[in-house]
Amino acid sequence: MGRRTADPGVVLTGPAEGLQVVSQSAPMRELMEIVGRLASVTSPVLLEGESGTGKDLLAHLLHYRGPRGAHALIKVHCPSIPEDLMESDLLGHERGAFTDAKTAKQGKIELAGGGTLYFDQIQDLSPRLQAKLLRVVEDKRFERLGGTRTIEVDVRFVASSNVPLRGAVSRGVFREDLFHRLGVVPVTLPPLRERREDVLPLAELFLARVRERGLTHARGFTPEAAQVLRGYRWPGNVRELRAAVERAALYADPGPEIPVSALPDGVTDSPHTLWEGRDRQPTLRDVEREYIRHVLGRAGGNQTRAAAVLGISRKALWEKRRRYGLS
Repeated sequence: MGRRTADPGVVLTGPAEGLQVVSQSAPMRELMEIVGRLASVTSPVLLEGESGTGKDLLAHLLHYRGPRGAHALIKVHCPSIPEDLMESDLLGHERGAFTDAKTAKQGKIELAGGGTLYFDQIQDLSPRLQAKLLRVVEDKRFERLGGTRTIEVDVRFVASSNVPLRGAVSRGVFREDLFHRLGVVPVTLPPLRERREDVLPLAELFLARVRERGLTHARGFTPEAAQVLRGYRWPGNVRELRAAVERAALYADPGPEIPVSALPDGVTDSPHTLWEGRDRQPTLRDVEREYIRHVLGRAGGNQTRAAAVLGISRKALWEKRRRYGLS
């Protein structure tokens, strides 16, 4: 049974391989070529991109597809560890270093020896810890809290930020020298709205995951639902898409396809979903046809309810459906 990472689109079926990634769009194909080259080297990598774009996924790829994949991948989620505990968490401590230090303890830097140390949302690291981390990144050596013995460690550093880190440097909240050391190889992940070709394959992947858990028998999406998925802008990126698909699978009536009525209101009610992602700007006829299709889908095909939403009679709706070929 494979281990699942916290981010979508990746499944670890073994300690060093088995990563599954959806990358049909040109931006993602280009990105995967870069990741393939970076996996074989030891230079620090800085991953930047909006929340939910899959930075954890890339960190796993860099580790498990490279020579360090047989060793540990240690993740440090910077916002979740209190500053007064972070230093001990990273560097470890010797016995008696502080009141509760009854035994010596290795920190995450030592635990990542031979492998990868991944700093998630590094923009939240305090200035004091940035200074300590700089020395480790540059010299690959440090001392535990309360200790005098210098420890050398072989670690690859990967960091991620969901805000442009250069801007944090300009604001004086992130060290410029650390930025340059971690950003030897900067990689920017495109938001989902810039890789629309990946939306439906990703949605089908997430639906398959729900089906594997026995929570749905659906094997796809209706044409109307697929159009909405492709047209929505996905401000929460891949993470939002995964949540929307899981919710739709649970809410949908039993059947082979997920209908548009099962998708979250925030997705179906967005004005972008009717026409974005198409090759050309829609005509007024296109907009009316797609809006009628959208309302019918939301009404579950009930013509009386759809006509009431549209503000027209059932006869007028029937005539428009006949004119536009809407079954």
